[in-house]
Amino acid sequence: MLIMFFVIGGGIITGIAIFVEIGKHRPVRSATNADFYIDAGETQMTDKNDTFLRSKSTRVKVASSNVKK
Repeated sequence: MLIMFFVIGGGIITGIAIFVEIGKHRPVRSATNADFYIDAGETQMTDKNDTFLRSKSTRVKVASSNVKK
């Protein structure tokens, strides 16, 4: 009878420990915008430089949306 008590008690304790560990490793949803990664007031841009990875760049004129009818 005492052995059965330890087996059942050990099973319950093991189950709780496994449940807690699985809860810590749940998948994280991906952020939909950069606001998730940046704390308000924490980040300041002090330098504005463009770093080009390729030597060729192209320019495209964007059509204006202020068209009068």
